[in-house]
Amino acid sequence: MITRLVIPLIALLTACTSLAQGVVTLRPVARIELGSPITLGDVALLSGEAEPFKSLVIDDQPSDRAGADRRLDITLDDIRTKLASQAEFSAGRMTLRGETCRVILRTRTANAADTIKARPTVSPDSVGATVKDHIEAKLVQTFGVPIDQLQLTYQDNEAALLASPTEGWAVDVQPIGSSDTMPMRITMYDARGNIRDETARVGVRILRQVVRTTRALRRGDTLEREDYETDAAWLAPDVPFIEPTAVGAIRLRRNIGAGEMLTTAHAEQAEVIKRGDVVSVHVISGTIVMRSPARALASGRVGDTIEFEPLQGEGRFMAQVKAPGRAVVVTGATTLTGANG
Repeated sequence: MITRLVIPLIALLTACTSLAQGVVTLRPVARIELGSPITLGDVALLSGEAEPFKSLVIDDQPSDRAGADRRLDITLDDIRTKLASQAEFSAGRMTLRGETCRVILRTRTANAADTIKARPTVSPDSVGATVKDHIEAKLVQTFGVPIDQLQLTYQDNEAALLASPTEGWAVDVQPIGSSDTMPMRITMYDARGNIRDETARVGVRILRQVVRTTRALRRGDTLEREDYETDAAWLAPDVPFIEPTAVGAIRLRRNIGAGEMLTTAHAEQAEVIKRGDVVSVHVISGTIVMRSPARALASGRVGDTIEFEPLQGEGRFMAQVKAPGRAVVVTGATTLTGANG
């Protein structure tokens, strides 16, 4: 009988002790404005007696420790060391959870909605009077972003060329390739037909809206809305990023950590039609379009051509998956076998 009373009493005392303690739970990923210190509240969820430590600075100069990608890790050992230096900290009354928080240092940018603008156009009258002005105008047109969403760097030994006046010359600028340092071919023609050929190398970064994971994900997972968030990042032109509008129906082909940017190397489209689904098949013949329901005999992703059978009638046919619940057949598609074939 005594034993039966002691066990619940111990459980009650343990629960009360837990409520009195503070709990520090590391977040998997945190985003901090570049130039700001990292505080405990930035990288962890705090409760109980841990809450007064919210403003405790964990790293006052994170940019010094971050790599070129502006990323660094805050570990549980970092947290423990900082807490231990506080006179009011009691190790016996604080529970620490988690392993590592990936911190992303981000530059302050305009709201994502503000950066979505129409593709800019460049009027000949707005192009400046130097070679550099023509290069910048061409890059604005090439990448379809305004000049304030381009970070351009130039070679010191090409300063004279870039400052060359273009008055009286017709100037044609063409990018050669697409990489973080882009060669630009510059051809100039004067009124007498003389031709001047030059080449300049320009470092290019473009402000892009990208997708980052909110937690670690494994190969084969299909992204749900809570698994990612949008972010702004300066990227080289050849970085195969995935735009936020293209995230739907994405399945991972490889593992990805928390806070990482999603690229085409990580993702593949998930199946949007499953075997057995009834979908609307659009049959296109010239300008005539007919719609008919059919049952999918295989699963498919957007762009796949899979087999269907009509809900009424016999036979099987191939159609291309275009969207969830929709496929298209262009007349002349090959009929496979009869229903009993």
